[in-house]
Formats: sequence, structure tokens, C-alpha cells
Amino acid sequence: MHNDAHTFVWTHPPYDYEDAPILGSQLLTVAQKAVEILGDQWGAAAGPGGRTGHLRTTHTVFTIGICEAGDIYLRNDDIGDVRHLPHVNANSSPDDIAEAVAQHVGDLY
Repeated sequence: MHNDAHTFVWTHPPYDYEDAPILGSQLLTVAQKAVEILGDQWGAAAGPGGRTGHLRTTHTVFTIGICEAGDIYLRNDDIGDVRHLPHVNANSSPDDIAEAVAQHVGDLY
């Protein structure tokens, strides 16, 4: 698999519904969808190399990522607390992942 700025080479690649590898830039889509749920006090950004998505409030940054097992995690970058999100994984839809992020972001303050 070609590795460019928007592609992450997974140990066990997650695949989308059309059996194509999921690109890291989809995590930006997840972050943007989570902002729609959380409200305009939040912002979204792509992580380094497009491998993660980030949510931002005025004073806190959260990283949305996928571990090597294909689980979605949410990390409070300021304090380092991490939560693996239940009921979603790398093959879940961006909408489902965004809903899980919005449900659990408050647990990481």
C-alpha cells in the first residue's frame, strides 16, 4: 500500500464498506461531525500526516485515533487520559464514531 501524507499503513488495516483501506483523513471527517454535535465552541483539525483527528476547545485538545487493534480511542492531550470508545471501531461509519466521541468527550476532563 502506498504511504503518503494521508495514508497510514496499519498492522491490520481497517476496511470500509467497499473493502478499501480507511484513510487517516477520515478521522478529520469524524472530528468535523463531532463538532456538529458538540457545538460551535469546538473546532476540528487533522493531525500530523492525516493519521489522527483533533477536537479543540479554548484550552483543551483531544486526539481521535485508531490503535493497531482497530479500536477508536479519544485522548485528552493536556492531561494524557485516554478512553477506547465502546461499540465503534475502525470499520464503523464516521457518523457513529462522531456520536461516540461526543458522548465520551466529557468523561476526559
